[in-house]
Amino acid sequence: MKVATGTVKSYELTRGEWLIALDGGEENVFIDWSDWHWAALSIGEPVTFQMIHKPKGVYALPVSASNDTQVGPAV
Repeated sequence: MKVATGTVKSYELTRGEWLIALDGGEENVFIDWSDWHWAALSIGEPVTFQMIHKPKGVYALPVSASNDTQVGPAV
């Protein structure tokens, strides 16, 4: 899988998920909290991740966030 980078853009209250703006201006990617529960995310934070497609859209599997509180799951 290709590793992508982006910036945490916003929190989507209606979906209960964070939104990442990809570097390069491509589509937005969602963060499923169950995949990122180990990271304390904030708007404007750079993140590195792998993109996967789920029925609700494109999601990020964690590789790293700039303020990781611990090591994330193996990918």
